[in-house]
Amino acid sequence: MGGNDFLGLGAALGMEAFVTIHMCVFVLLPLSTIISKDNSKKVFWILFGIRAAILLFFNFFITTGIAIIDFMAVFVGAFIVLPLSTKIGAGDNKKARAQFKALNIPTANLQNNAFGVNPQDKAFGVNAQDVKKAVKPTDFDPIFSLTEDACVESFINREMQKAGITDVKGLIPNEVLRRKNILNIIFAGLIYIYISLIFFHFPVATYVAGLIILVVYAILTSRYKLVKYIKKEIKSRPQEKISNIVMNVKTTLVSDYSGKLKIALILVAVAGALITFAKPRIMYEKADGGYNVRFYTFGLTIMTKAEIPETYKGEKVVGLRGNTFSNMPLLSEVTLPDTITQIRGQAFKNCVSLRYVEMPEKLEYLGGGAFYNCVSLEGIDLPDTLTYLGGETFYGCSSLTYARLSVGLTEIRGNTFEECSRLVRIEIPDGVTRIGGHAFYGNSSLMEVVISSDSSLREIGSSAFRCCDSLREITLPRGVYINERAFKETNARISYYE
Repeated sequence: MGGNDFLGLGAALGMEAFVTIHMCVFVLLPLSTIISKDNSKKVFWILFGIRAAILLFFNFFITTGIAIIDFMAVFVGAFIVLPLSTKIGAGDNKKARAQFKALNIPTANLQNNAFGVNPQDKAFGVNAQDVKKAVKPTDFDPIFSLTEDACVESFINREMQKAGITDVKGLIPNEVLRRKNILNIIFAGLIYIYISLIFFHFPVATYVAGLIILVVYAILTSRYKLVKYIKKEIKSRPQEKISNIVMNVKTTLVSDYSGKLKIALILVAVAGALITFAKPRIMYEKADGGYNVRFYTFGLTIMTKAEIPETYKGEKVVGLRGNTFSNMPLLSEVTLPDTITQIRGQAFKNCVSLRYVEMPEKLEYLGGGAFYNCVSLEGIDLPDTLTYLGGETFYGCSSLTYARLSVGLTEIRGNTFEECSRLVRIEIPDGVTRIGGHAFYGNSSLMEVVISSDSSLREIGSSAFRCCDSLREITLPRGVYINERAFKETNARISYYE
């Protein structure tokens, strides 16, 4: 997050949770009714999800100041959206009555004869003089043998033909056009967010899920048929004749330009995201003694190199947060300032092109999985100021041939160098008291493990040197506890200092 944040993350999330109730009641619910009267519930949840995603995105990656904007948006939205929805929805809040009332079939006098037919009503094709005769299925319009929905659609099609609505290609009711344009704007906003997230190099699964959401949204919002729209109008106004409703719809038909607008909005969204992230962006958060790098986004113009400055807003940059550079497949070179003392877990995870990183001179903490699966990393030189080395730090670094460990280390944790298949030699600092399980598992090229007679080593964990095919001999101080599986599938001869 940027250094201009004036709210803590917890305070921002708490404020937004409180504001959410008012936002839902006074803004989102009325707005969803404006967008779609019949699908207002679905639209409400779409708007709710979009708002939540935007707030979380800004809180964690941009600025917690979005909470204040969200708070003010409730008041602005309430004064604009609520009166607008009241005006639009006036008179349309009655529950739908029986479907056949909308078909204008009189039923008041059904009790006048045994067949439930009004002698004065010809809607069923029965004359008054025929009432006393037996009624046959063929005496009725075949349309009534259809299902309710099909029956209504048939009546609508008849009335549309009578009204001269035969070719509606390129035409759309003005109200529907307005709603489609609103949905198109929302869709463009989602595309902008989606493309922007690509520069934040999240895991691939994130983008697959986002793409699925975009496709589903595009399909659902593009479906439109005039007959279905008229059906919805009939359900909302059951007391009105179908012919009147059809004629009213005809008078509102306008040219449908929503498709062209949608394409234009998509192009603007794509261009906007690409312009925003044309160059790399560094996001910071306040920390003890200065600022941490919260996230680094690559840019269109610079994808292979990254450089972190020594200061931000006049204060030192003292650390990298977890996943700062993770999942950047093109990143090959990183320059870090010597002011950094901490690199948190998975900071460079899955940077498959990263070959070498010059570690800061004052580094004290290197988190677990920091270089996980950096398959191109060739060497690492840890400064002597380093006192903590997390587990799985160099897991899967299959190109690693050289590693110098800090004299300040007291433990090599589990899986630290697992599957580093090209590592040939490793020197264990004298201060290390424990080598954890699977620490060097699968290091098939490891030929020499140097442990001095002054070593403080007291324990070697399970499978620590398992499957180290090239290791033939190792000399240990006396008194070291060796797990029975520590050298399993390794033919190394173990000897001890006198």
